[in-house]
Amino acid sequence: MKQKFSLLIMAFALTVFFSCKDTKPATLENGHVHNKEHEVHQNYTKDTKPDCNEVHWSHHKGNEGPENWKNLCDGFSDCGGTVQSPVNINTQDVVINESLDSIQFEYTQSPVEIINNGHTVQFNVSGDNKVNIADKEYNLLQFHYHTKSEHTINGDYFPMEVHFVHRFSDTDYAVIGILFKEGAQNKLLSNYLDKFPKKNRKFDTDETIDLMHLLPSNKSYYSYKGSLTTPPCSEVVNWYVMKTPMTASKEQLDQFSKILNSNYRPIQALNNRKVQLYNTK
Repeated sequence: MKQKFSLLIMAFALTVFFSCKDTKPATLENGHVHNKEHEVHQNYTKDTKPDCNEVHWSHHKGNEGPENWKNLCDGFSDCGGTVQSPVNINTQDVVINESLDSIQFEYTQSPVEIINNGHTVQFNVSGDNKVNIADKEYNLLQFHYHTKSEHTINGDYFPMEVHFVHRFSDTDYAVIGILFKEGAQNKLLSNYLDKFPKKNRKFDTDETIDLMHLLPSNKSYYSYKGSLTTPPCSEVVNWYVMKTPMTASKEQLDQFSKILNSNYRPIQALNNRKVQLYNTK
């Protein structure tokens, strides 16, 4: 009887040994137990505030969409702030401010480096490119695209908007927004639209682009205090939305919209902010 019992114990031990041996071990990633075969996709709520580096966000409605950005992690809390962008610009309510200065553009040539980071198509800029606004010098970092436009004029969307992102300091950015309407072909898009990379890819070339040619000839603008339009939505941006749109052909706009897949944030409340207008002299 004892021998039979010992054999049963040995059989059970061998079963446990081989079962454990065949199971892939969990690993520790960023402080969390992670098993490749059994990933748990967590729904983030106000009570769940993980490291923002681990958080996926989206431009589309849902748990990870714009309406929930503020709840995804502590670092995104500004997305629920009162000085958010984009906004609707009601031309009947704008304040014409004679004391505003023109934007002094000091753009030159830049090599072409295009990335698709999954949220936008972005041109990284190198070289000494900057703008001077109110005696402050902002360095150009990159420009990127949204379809549809993020800002609206009198409640109307444009098919596309480009943002030129400039930095003075970590708490002081100047972003110049240019709206696009359907019309003549856009030269930059004609040259590079077919080369825009797919998600998480990059395209570069030794060619250069003249950044001044990407701007409208009329430099009148609407201005207001706002935020980044993507997480973390930091309220550190002076916005300058050009009054005069640029053009792109219907074919170009349609092709680009398929790449970007509606990557625009919904309109945010002005909350007593005033949009100011500078008209070129």
